[in-house]
Amino acid sequence: MKTDSIFKRVGTLLLVLGPLTTLLVSPWSSFDPINLVKLLAVTSISFAAFALSLSARDKSREQKIRPILFLAVFFIAWMLIVIVVSGAPLNQQIWGVFGRNTGFLTYVSLILVLVSTSLIQEASFYRKLVEALVLTAVPTTVYALIQVAGRDPIAWSVMSPFATLGNVNFSSAFFGLASVCSVVLILQRHFNPIARFLLVGMVIIDLLIILKTGSIQGFMIFIAGIGIAAFFWLRSRVQSRIVQGLYLSAGLVGFILTSFALFNLGPLARFVFGETILYRFDYWYAGWMMTFKNPVFGVGMDSYGDWYRQLRGEVATLRTIPDRITNTAHNIYLDISASGGFPLLLLYLVILGFAGRASWRIMRRTKDFDPYFVAMFSAWLAYLIQAAISINQIGVGIWGWLFTGGLIGYEIATRVEGESSKRKKSDSRTSANPMPAASALIGIFTFALGFALSFVPFSADMKFKDALQSNSLEAMKKSVNGLGSSAYQYELTLDSALKQNNEAEAKLIMEGLLTRYPRDFMAWQVKALLPSVPPDQRLEAQRRLLELDPFNNTLSRP
Repeated sequence: MKTDSIFKRVGTLLLVLGPLTTLLVSPWSSFDPINLVKLLAVTSISFAAFALSLSARDKSREQKIRPILFLAVFFIAWMLIVIVVSGAPLNQQIWGVFGRNTGFLTYVSLILVLVSTSLIQEASFYRKLVEALVLTAVPTTVYALIQVAGRDPIAWSVMSPFATLGNVNFSSAFFGLASVCSVVLILQRHFNPIARFLLVGMVIIDLLIILKTGSIQGFMIFIAGIGIAAFFWLRSRVQSRIVQGLYLSAGLVGFILTSFALFNLGPLARFVFGETILYRFDYWYAGWMMTFKNPVFGVGMDSYGDWYRQLRGEVATLRTIPDRITNTAHNIYLDISASGGFPLLLLYLVILGFAGRASWRIMRRTKDFDPYFVAMFSAWLAYLIQAAISINQIGVGIWGWLFTGGLIGYEIATRVEGESSKRKKSDSRTSANPMPAASALIGIFTFALGFALSFVPFSADMKFKDALQSNSLEAMKKSVNGLGSSAYQYELTLDSALKQNNEAEAKLIMEGLLTRYPRDFMAWQVKALLPSVPPDQRLEAQRRLLELDPFNNTLSRP
């Protein structure tokens, strides 16, 4: 069948997408070696996968996920409204801030990934998806071990076991997700003994790497995921409701104690609470204030950093130094609500609710231990818990969105009527059926479109790196004035002009920076200090700085 042939290709794209997004880095070509190349992969492949899915015109599959299709449309439409209404810099909203890149294009791509994944609706694909995460951990583990040994061939700015994810918190989280899936696969019956032995070894190594990172995120994911998986294993072997109830009660107590520990309360506080938790409270508070003060449209896609100083409050400003700032809430839910208001957050939570409902349906109709469902569900739920204290890093977040769509599709695929004998027979012949030429052209075109859209900031970043290495202020100015450059690159160019004592150029760059990013704090600082700026404008700049950072005691009062 042509439809099956198309979805076979869609499945292949998605099975490649997860590993590629996690593993890709570009340290020799771009200034940001982590995020932009991952965005390039996600956008290109998600556009192609979604377009191919629609080209199949399989009304039966689409009908089964119609609410998800509507939610996807509303999610994207609301982001477009936010872009128009919020007034945040267009460049920043589309491609995101430097080092994060979680703007409009990223979320469109992730939504398309979710929809495409849920449309496949063949159990064998979702099993391969779980295996893809485990297999991705193999090269990631090897590379992290090379970093631990101090033999990294890449001269990163910081030497630590962050693998290909740019930060130890992200590598810790990824290894936690992979370890959960690995342990669940180990528990299945009739598993290859050699594969079981190798997976046990990898899990032990990954847990040691997590310990080496010093980040609790990986252990939090692992403990939560294994705790969830263990319940399914227990349920499949012990029929007593009392035993199951006691286990769930113990899990609830553990969850409550962990929640208390975040506030430095209870017996687990010494293991969980730390200085970074206090900082996260500051970031969460600011994210909530952005949402509360802009409840409908938010502050603009990926524009949290523009408002952090103004809305963080006096305690956060004075806790350490006023220049301790951030461009993310370190909480995915608050990042979404700050960006697009309560409507965008509600749409996201409803999507998660459908995945949760699909999971509940699977639980109700089978008491057997399905290792692939348990692995996917446990890792997904652990990821959602971790999302409350972390960032939507593309290389880790891709698995959360794949598994969200995966749970929805797997529930459909494992219904009694879901996989007919006709579908099963066609599966074995799919590889022999060529994909229709029209679908192939659509896939190639949309892949190119996604690549072109995400290549804009990647190209600008490469040009900026070349200009920075040449130490040419003129080249840096030219690169940041192009489409796709970021406020951070503009700030580095301004800093370069100041270090060269080139006041005339610094003034021009500062004015250009304020034109494109009117809430840029550094630009206003420079305007308040440059002697060539008229006194009345310097005075106005000081007032603007106080408006942007009202509790900063290092600022001059006009």
